[in-house]
Amino acid sequence: MDFKSRLSATYQGFAAALDDFGRMALWALLSLLLLVVIAWFLNPAKIGSYLWIVSKLSLAAVLGYGFDRAASPYARPHQLDGIERAMAQTRRATLMAAAIVAAGLMP
Repeated sequence: MDFKSRLSATYQGFAAALDDFGRMALWALLSLLLLVVIAWFLNPAKIGSYLWIVSKLSLAAVLGYGFDRAASPYARPHQLDGIERAMAQTRRATLMAAAIVAAGLMP
């Protein structure tokens, strides 16, 4: 077994494990890894500030997603097709972005 096939098999195993864990798990793990690199290696004095900002913006993203689900319970993107699906995805992204920007502007 050469290196390329071993790497491919390792990636497929990792991807299968993440599929069981959740859709956003890879991005969450990557974000945590970058937070650790920034906080401990580049500027450890600001770990509290970094954690506050990350938690505030993460909560805002979850709230924006929740607002979309509450406001449009019968128009979820995965249930629609065509232009309706595109508009539902745009609506959800806009609500999440607005919540994240609003939280970012708060002290």
